Amino acid sequence: MISSKNLIYHELIGLNLEVTDSSTKSLIGIKGKVIYETKKTFTIETLDNNEKLLAKDISIFQFEVPDGTYLEVDGKILLSRPEDRIKKRYKKI
Repeated sequence: MISSKNLIYHELIGLNLEVTDSSTKSLIGIKGKVIYETKKTFTIETLDNNEKLLAKDISIFQFEVPDGTYLEVDGKILLSRPEDRIKKRYKKI
């Protein structure tokens, strides 16, 4: 089960996200479902069925987990390939 303590160890594709803060102000408020993830980016499908490419290192994301709660994560923590991030061990976050 995805929770605030283990979100970074899970697959993020399929989760809804919103950009809550970013150094690029035009990205703030963008919402959508993660459809693809690379080492440095998320590709999301927005509510109007467009695809947006979001850089991880300049944004803070709010994820909606399956139990309905929302978790805010700094994109810098997620900077790695998804398959490597799942195996990696982190210090307390």
